[in-house]
Amino acid sequence: MTTTTLQVVQHLRPGGIERLVLNLVRFAAPDNQVYVVALEGDKEQAIEQWPELAPLSERLYFLGKPHGRDMKTVFKLRRLIQSLNANVIHSHHLGPLLYSRAASLGLRGITHIQTEHDSWHLEDPKQRLLTRLLLAGSKILIIADAPRIADHLKAHGITTDHVIINGIDTQRYTPGQAAQARLHLRLPPDKLIIGCAGRLVPEKGIDTLLEALVALPENYHVVIAGHGPERSELEHLAQQLRLSERVHWLGNCDNMLNFYRAIDLLCMPSRQEGLPLVLLEAQACGKPVIASDVGAIPDLICPHSGRLIPAGHPTLLARALFDKLRVPIHDCQQTAHYIRRIADVRKMTASYESLAKRSG
Repeated sequence: MTTTTLQVVQHLRPGGIERLVLNLVRFAAPDNQVYVVALEGDKEQAIEQWPELAPLSERLYFLGKPHGRDMKTVFKLRRLIQSLNANVIHSHHLGPLLYSRAASLGLRGITHIQTEHDSWHLEDPKQRLLTRLLLAGSKILIIADAPRIADHLKAHGITTDHVIINGIDTQRYTPGQAAQARLHLRLPPDKLIIGCAGRLVPEKGIDTLLEALVALPENYHVVIAGHGPERSELEHLAQQLRLSERVHWLGNCDNMLNFYRAIDLLCMPSRQEGLPLVLLEAQACGKPVIASDVGAIPDLICPHSGRLIPAGHPTLLARALFDKLRVPIHDCQQTAHYIRRIADVRKMTASYESLAKRSG
């Protein structure tokens, strides 16, 4: 039996959840027709800002939701569910959960899957109450993308039905030549390069990394892939700390494989996290990781090459980076194998599709 699945997200801008959802389209089984529905935005502008969307254009729908709650968006989503004869709705995070629940009220034969990618938003009492109300009942399957996320949800009174680890394409993200990658990205060939990737927001803790860089030798450089509202403040901080020559800003990086291969080490100084895909991708490329002990990072950091530190401590971070990089680092096949074994996108996709079929 053919399954038609709608992956419902808030928007389609470069980010971990959005990239994961695109993979659920790319690696879907032949008998599973998968579409992505973004509550916000429009297709033309989204593709212009994120060219990676272009090959999947026919699978993308945008509802153009304005700021705030909007009943018209509920009806647009309901009509889309009916016109595509969707029998599986897979929502990601609170906004998509709300609109998916409202749009599917009274519709028969719908399996609703909700994946929770983090739990820190539940610290807000209003969001916690709304999430509990929307997840109540037996008609929705609640998935956590890592064991620690499931534990955190349980602490907030939400019991998950399954844990399905986020997956990446481990046949694409593999160890490779650093010199060629650095040449492509115009990075210095003779420096120790610490990589950091993600949306430039306070939660990512990039200011902590910049403060740690002050205490490290001059040949330690940082390269940052990503964009966001905090970029100008972070650039100003780098100038204040006299680090401008040692910090390289890539913006939105079109080829993250080159980024991972170019760096010596990935640093994730986050204050809050779920299960970031960059953690998996960097390790699949054989890179060691130093990261904050937050979210689901401890679940998926390689025990052979990774190291956890408390969030928000630049002195401890500097010491950990120095200790890791003071001896030459070579791509670690053991680290790459660790990710291939537990976090491949094909395994993740098959798990979600099997779950949907069993519940249909």
